[in-house]
Amino acid sequence: MGEDAINLVLEHLRAVRTDLRDMREVLHEQGHRLTRIELGLASLRRDNGASAGPAPR
Repeated sequence: MGEDAINLVLEHLRAVRTDLRDMREVLHEQGHRLTRIELGLASLRRDNGASAGPAPR
């Protein structure tokens, strides 16, 4: 392989690594957002259950 070809491969690998890092950051942020949504839903269910009173028998 010539030096130009090696440099081209390295350039593509750097671009792939950058894209993967960006995707990881987005997934990490979405995971945090999903956790906040789940916690909010759990809170709503708890509040709704408390206001409904005891379950009928």
